[in-house]
Amino acid sequence: MDALLGMLAPDVVFYGDGGGKARATRNPVTEPRRVGQLLVGGLRRTRLLGAALRPAWVNGRPGAVTYDAEGRVVSVVEVDIVDGVIHAIHSVSNPDKLGHLGSVSDMARLPVE
Repeated sequence: MDALLGMLAPDVVFYGDGGGKARATRNPVTEPRRVGQLLVGGLRRTRLLGAALRPAWVNGRPGAVTYDAEGRVVSVVEVDIVDGVIHAIHSVSNPDKLGHLGSVSDMARLPVE
């Protein structure tokens, strides 16, 4: 965790976009330790569910795409880096915004009520 915290700016912010249709943070997450815990928890969950995180350029910035075990898109993450540290992380799991990347997974979808 210390190595991760060293990569996060003191004012780092994590933004999630599930569009009310997929799991995501409802409000921005601030403070390096809270963002770090969120990232570590997300990576653990990804691994436990058999998903894979692959590095990718997202909107011209470094990021990653998460794929489920069948190769369908679960989410996309974009990272804003300034002066060598991460200032913002944007995570999109809203299926309406992922369709242009290929088949979209149901892994992150919220249950229908």
